[in-house]
Amino acid sequence: MKTLTMKYYHNNISPRIIIGSGGTGGHIYPGIAIADELKKKVPKIDILFIGSKNHMEIKEIPKFGYHIEGFSISGGRNKIFSMYGFSLLIELIYSFFLAKKIIKKFSPDLVIGTGGFVSFPTLYAAKINKIPILIQEQNSYPGLTNRIFSRYAKKICVAYEQAKNYFPKEKTILTGNPIRSEILQLPSKKEACIHLGLNIKKPIILSMGGSQGSNRINNAWIKGLDKLIKLNIQLIWQVGKLDIHRIKKNKISRHSNFILMEYIENIQICYAAADIIVSRAGALTIAETCIIGKPYILIPFPWSSDDHQNKNAKILYDHEAALIIKDEEVENKLVDSTIQLIHDTIMKEKMSKNIFQLGKPKATNDIVNEILQIIL
Repeated sequence: MKTLTMKYYHNNISPRIIIGSGGTGGHIYPGIAIADELKKKVPKIDILFIGSKNHMEIKEIPKFGYHIEGFSISGGRNKIFSMYGFSLLIELIYSFFLAKKIIKKFSPDLVIGTGGFVSFPTLYAAKINKIPILIQEQNSYPGLTNRIFSRYAKKICVAYEQAKNYFPKEKTILTGNPIRSEILQLPSKKEACIHLGLNIKKPIILSMGGSQGSNRINNAWIKGLDKLIKLNIQLIWQVGKLDIHRIKKNKISRHSNFILMEYIENIQICYAAADIIVSRAGALTIAETCIIGKPYILIPFPWSSDDHQNKNAKILYDHEAALIIKDEEVENKLVDSTIQLIHDTIMKEKMSKNIFQLGKPKATNDIVNEILQIIL
């Protein structure tokens, strides 16, 4: 692969790549990780993202130095069969023509789809214009968009062995999920605690409720804040946009043991500081936690498309790499289960060992190598 990469340097070739990505951080950050690795290997590469104006990618992707073209599409598979189905159809048709126009103007050598319904128009426009497609699937059960376009893709890179069952075997490869380089190079726990203003001698929980936060997880912590204070347990708490103001009004939440964040920008520092991670079962967060090898409590989002979060979580549970708490049990079980795990040294060591073995630190590199083989 080094020879392939060097061809760009010697021939002064500047490949052009479009990445269709959006909806949630679980689709956005894999695209960013792929883009960053492509830039490292081929500095003159030109990368354009396409996503939705209505989702977080339109603001988040430019923070990493990439341009994004957006169209107005707000739905997903759940909306197809609802009262919003007709308006979603109109959005899709309009978005397809806009994506087709963008592709014609940008003239990419390859279009990459990282999943999510918002990538549908981009991949369809690529197919119509006979542009090569590569799909990156994060979940153990593939999303609808990726299943539809897998037949047209040159290569499909999957994160789980189970996902291979849903794609053409001859062009599907198990790579793992692409991880941003900063996750692979965490600061020390001491450095992270100093940065966050936390006490390294006290246990630290990192709680994440997904891109938008989780009302149910937040309610569980609110009920248990007194317990955490009495036990000198610290909490890095990603609250989410909808709940941040409500929770900040609670005086006890402003205790020095707790750090409240609407959204975590410095995730690598929070990972480094944490002793235990609590989160939804999004594929990207799971992949990152497998890399860093921390004890893990998963709370699958029960309304995820195709129930993919429960499927993701079960894989870790079956490997004794994580605990699972059902969403409907969170408010009654989360705090006590977390405290119990904090004090169970044997269980923490076992989980850390098992989850670390599931990590695929070379995933981003392997995916980019597949991309370069297609466009050369």
